[in-house]
Amino acid sequence: MRHTTLPHAAIATMFLMTITPAAAPAADTRFGLDAEFAHDTNVNRAAYAGDEQSDEILSVEGHATRSYRLSNRSGIVVRGGLRLREHREFDDIGNIAALGLVAYRFQPTPGYTSPWVELGGTLEAMRFRDSELRDGYIASVFGSLGKHMTDRIRLGAGLGLDERSADECALYDLSTTRAWLTLDYRAAQKLTVYGSLTWLQGDQVFTAYYAGAQSQLIDYSDVIAADPAFASAFGGAAITAYRMEATTLMYDIGANIPVAGNRAIDFSISQFSSSADNGSGEYEGTLLRVSYLYRFQ
Repeated sequence: MRHTTLPHAAIATMFLMTITPAAAPAADTRFGLDAEFAHDTNVNRAAYAGDEQSDEILSVEGHATRSYRLSNRSGIVVRGGLRLREHREFDDIGNIAALGLVAYRFQPTPGYTSPWVELGGTLEAMRFRDSELRDGYIASVFGSLGKHMTDRIRLGAGLGLDERSADECALYDLSTTRAWLTLDYRAAQKLTVYGSLTWLQGDQVFTAYYAGAQSQLIDYSDVIAADPAFASAFGGAAITAYRMEATTLMYDIGANIPVAGNRAIDFSISQFSSSADNGSGEYEGTLLRVSYLYRFQ
């Protein structure tokens, strides 16, 4: 099971698109705190609807960001953070993660509506409460384009590559290519609505307990392993996890509402689905989120 949230490269892109243009003077270190409550309708990424398990997830992340101006139209952003994620039902997959981001941004021609280019990478090191299968790290590189169409509309597109390496077993040794499109629309002074479409191609982890679903996955899997993290929902028996090549789509829509100069509330809903490239394995689900965002010096 992969946490289907906004992809790390997309998060980085959306964050960078909200700061002032690179021609502005570099600011002091900025700090932020994000708290998110989410409901995941298929937290175990079950390939059979009867196996699907839902869960509530609480995440808290603190981070520090610093900008470095390189020229009138270019700069570098460095960000580091720490995130704690807790699951209400399946607490074995609660985890702590150290996060890092470095991104280079430049604007070929000056002007508010001129496009900009971003190149960067992220690193996430994760430790889970009681799921050694998932311990490890994710390294990502990405490139993206952005443009203000008007003072209200902003478009973005990007391409990224993720490499996840697990400390134990090879179930979560994953390689994934990602492409995305984003649209932000400032509907009112204190309301921005946004949407994104993300396409992923590469390794995914499906799970199955029902024998019929397992038979659809076994012959097409690169790695098969027992996963006890969800055993409480299946009478104490570990479900089986399968790593295989798949195509995944995620649709995301949301609204961001500032409540003060340095605080905002964010609501979003994501619909995700993944289909194995070979065989009939597939999963789908919905992720509902509400977040509180606080920025301070």
